[in-house]
Amino acid sequence: MTVFPCVRRLTLAVAHIAVFALIASCARQPTAAEYAQYTETLIALGDLRTETAPSDAPFTNADLIRNFSRIALRHEVDIEQIGSDANAAPNPLQRWEAPIRYRLFGAGVTMEDVAETASFLNRLAHLTGLEIEPATEDVNLMILVTDRTEREQFSRALRQLNPGLGDSFDAWRQSRAVVCMATNLFSRDAPDEIVFGMVVIGSEVTGLLRQSCLHEEITQALGLGNDHPEVRPSIFNDDEEFALLTEHDEWLLRILYDRRLEIGMTDEEALPLVRQIVSDIRPGPS
Repeated sequence: MTVFPCVRRLTLAVAHIAVFALIASCARQPTAAEYAQYTETLIALGDLRTETAPSDAPFTNADLIRNFSRIALRHEVDIEQIGSDANAAPNPLQRWEAPIRYRLFGAGVTMEDVAETASFLNRLAHLTGLEIEPATEDVNLMILVTDRTEREQFSRALRQLNPGLGDSFDAWRQSRAVVCMATNLFSRDAPDEIVFGMVVIGSEVTGLLRQSCLHEEITQALGLGNDHPEVRPSIFNDDEEFALLTEHDEWLLRILYDRRLEIGMTDEEALPLVRQIVSDIRPGPS
């Protein structure tokens, strides 16, 4: 989930004052122009970086284990607040077990979105071992890129499909802070098996910020659902330092979909296995 800065704590007061000045009114959702200016300001500050293996952000296996616990085994309590220990609660291990059939919906979808999503989901399929394909029927991963004129219609359609999806979509479209988000539905028989996912992005979000939303929200829909300020280099951090999935995040996905882990595991049950998995698949500094 990406949070717009009207509710973000000011950590670098002088450097980020231009970001906060973008929103003279947090009483409404930002416009396309404000999102574009926000993107430009972040880039000027050195954020929204596109390196996948930055030399200034090395991480050890111990870092990876700790960060897996923070991202895969916690969830955000308040979606309009930044990720932190205070805004996190324990979460059992959750992931997909069946093939994913995805489709993009909405008037805001572009050919660039289609190409970026296909390329990115092919990458995720390779990392996780999941079968992931585009589909027109029996879709279980919906990626919505909507404009303002159609959101009421989408809200009604989603509510008919599943009330929980309608609630999540409405929470996003009524928020002044959440740029984009993902939500999941789970199996009745296995409460921690993800069987449906929805990613929502407004058409007002463009360029690198939109690409960043696709990367973060689709990956979170696969089971890496939390954000934390000390997880680096990663997209699972609300400071927006990195725009695109990093090699660090690829390791988190490999761990999550290692068959030695089982859905429903708690932090205490999973971490001994996670330590062994990391030792096996990533020999290196402990």
